[in-house]
Amino acid sequence: MLWEVAKVTWKKIFRANTISVIVIAAFLLYCLYLIFVARSPEEGAKNMGALFAFLAVLLSGGLVFDEFESRQIDPFLSRVRISSLFWGKLLGLFLLIFMAYVVVGLAALAGLAINGELSSVVYLLRLLGRGLVQAIYFSAAGFFLAGRFRGVINFAAIMVIEVFSLYFSEKYFEMLRYIASGGLDKFQWKTAAWLLVAPVWARPVAWQMALLLAGAAGFILWAFWLFRSRARKKNLVLAGSDEGRVRLRVSGLKMTYSEGFLRRQGKEALRGVDFSIKPGKLTGFLGPNGAGKTTTLRIILDFLKPQAGRVEYFPAQEDGGRKKRPKIGYLQEMASLYLFLTVRETFYFVARNEGLNRKQAAGLAVSLAEKLKLEEHLDRAIKNLSKGTVQKVAFGVATLGQPEFLVFDEPYTGLDPLIMYEIRNLVLELKEKGSTIFLSSHLLPEVEKVCDEVIFINKGKIVCAGEIEKLKTAWRLYQAVKQNPSMGERVKALLQTDVDGKSLGYFTSLELEPLLQDERVAAALKEVPAPDVEKIFLDSVMNS
Repeated sequence: MLWEVAKVTWKKIFRANTISVIVIAAFLLYCLYLIFVARSPEEGAKNMGALFAFLAVLLSGGLVFDEFESRQIDPFLSRVRISSLFWGKLLGLFLLIFMAYVVVGLAALAGLAINGELSSVVYLLRLLGRGLVQAIYFSAAGFFLAGRFRGVINFAAIMVIEVFSLYFSEKYFEMLRYIASGGLDKFQWKTAAWLLVAPVWARPVAWQMALLLAGAAGFILWAFWLFRSRARKKNLVLAGSDEGRVRLRVSGLKMTYSEGFLRRQGKEALRGVDFSIKPGKLTGFLGPNGAGKTTTLRIILDFLKPQAGRVEYFPAQEDGGRKKRPKIGYLQEMASLYLFLTVRETFYFVARNEGLNRKQAAGLAVSLAEKLKLEEHLDRAIKNLSKGTVQKVAFGVATLGQPEFLVFDEPYTGLDPLIMYEIRNLVLELKEKGSTIFLSSHLLPEVEKVCDEVIFINKGKIVCAGEIEKLKTAWRLYQAVKQNPSMGERVKALLQTDVDGKSLGYFTSLELEPLLQDERVAAALKEVPAPDVEKIFLDSVMNS
């Protein structure tokens, strides 16, 4: 999978970082000009030193921070190994840099042969070797900063650091005179510290090259730690067998966002959320704006760390009783895929992650596009598609490989009736195949058409939950008790507890079968019209 991620990284660099690519390509052409036209291979090799190493930082701009901020990487974080995503990106970056040095190096060797100066081969190789090490160091530092800053701000940050370090090293330490005296060739702690801050001073000396490579390794490991901590919050706990009764259990989730000046004000998003999702069921997750739906979903998906609570995942069991790694598909509210990829490339990338070979992945990409009626868009970039079409592509990404657990966050938002109808049928098809689906939506009629169970959340608390038919019966009982005090007394006698003034959520938590066997209760329920999900939602949320 590393190779596939590396190829996607190349596509992003060449398709999305066009200006950076043009600048670097122009510089490489200038080096080739020096080699073949100016007939100065050594000058061409010298320019592949600190100057090219500095420009190479442009290639890493936008590879990490931007993808997290735009959430383009989210649908892949739940499917692709975190290590594969990180090391694949880094591999793609370093291979491009290495190939640039190979091209210029071979050209410089050819230039020496043409000029009859083969005696300078060793010197030229030393120049190229120093430049490559400097490029690795700068690129590692740039990749680390790409995880902290947007766009090419990593390049600007390194430029500022280098300019100030060069200025101060010369003004206060007379670095040029120090270098001319050979002082830089001998190892000293002061010299080593300056080289890590200003690697442009580095000379082709073994200890300096080793120092820069060690520094590069340090930046890479630091970048990996930051990438991993941002990509995976370790909320999801693989639990033991629950005999097929539960696929996911959420307990006591609490989340407060820091706001205001100095982030001293807190906004409580979740206030102790508890619920469970049964395997093979389609569960709706409903609540008004700001109720905590998306926060809950992102905690389940390991994208957000709660202040308290637990998320337990009960995977299907493999032969021999071994627990499978969670295989979760995620469809975002506003689908944010890799906009520079085509539909074919997007499906192919996910299919390769599922373990298919190249031929199988290519075939699956086409068949999935046909199923989603995307054949005419196969070779179009995601950025050029309509919102509804992008949502269908995102649906394909989420469901490819038949994950055993699917999270859909507002899958119908902003879609026209035709595409909504198509996605509804695809969701029902997944349901028939036994997939466990957790669906958040504002469209209550759609939820009622497809869901087996619903969970209502308001102000960060679960107000009621259960099978839709049971909730309808509980609502009718709730209305019967409100409208007829004698019915309240009858239910009180049957349950041995007072139900006057109780909320709808309380009635949904009751065991209704014993009550329904009572003739008076059954007769009273017949007098109350059956509600729809919208009516239950309004009563449960407004009275919570």
